[in-house]
Amino acid sequence: MPAYTDVVAAERIRTGQECEPGIPNANPDRRCPDEQWYKAMNNLRTRKWRFVDAGAGLVASGLTVCGFMWLGRKKTWRELSTPKGSLWIIGLASAAWLLQIPAYDLLFMTELARGYYPPWSDSVMIPMSQVQDILLWLFLPYLVIWLVFVVGSRLPVKVFSNASGRPLVNAFWTGVTALLFVPIALILIGAILDGPTMIVPLLWLVLWLLLCARSAALTRHRPARLALM
Repeated sequence: MPAYTDVVAAERIRTGQECEPGIPNANPDRRCPDEQWYKAMNNLRTRKWRFVDAGAGLVASGLTVCGFMWLGRKKTWRELSTPKGSLWIIGLASAAWLLQIPAYDLLFMTELARGYYPPWSDSVMIPMSQVQDILLWLFLPYLVIWLVFVVGSRLPVKVFSNASGRPLVNAFWTGVTALLFVPIALILIGAILDGPTMIVPLLWLVLWLLLCARSAALTRHRPARLALM
């Protein structure tokens, strides 16, 4: 599938020779208004790259799920357990967050290679730097959320366990987990369909770690002798 319905027209608009198909650009600097340029280019694009991104996202998602299934191949879902200590949860969650930086860097470089930005626009390094700054600024609050779950927990524990005889406690931590789980799952769906592909395995990992964190939090409300049940 070609990337454009009219490759010649797309090249002329991309380079600023025209701002709309068939209408020469009168600007001597060969620049078009950004809004007009994006609209004209989007009208000429096919669904090629959307199919490519969705396919890559599905492959990444499938491989990740297969990896989880392989790791737990000798256990039923009721027998699955959390990592051996809270530091493992914190470390994996931190890695998943920080690895977003190269994931978004790759996304911006891919979009640049596909001609998604006008040649006269600012360097792609600017949005890359902005995303990196945002992720680093939000890293500490993100880390605090995980600490709220795992500080004082007794691990390992069964992932789908509950605190016996504590229905309100179970409901509270399950509800808090759901408040985080649902938006991340929606972001995962968007990443699978539209990229960045590299973030897909990271989001699957975070969803798994949320289930582990819920069980970790519940161990604080259980007698020590029942922590592994």
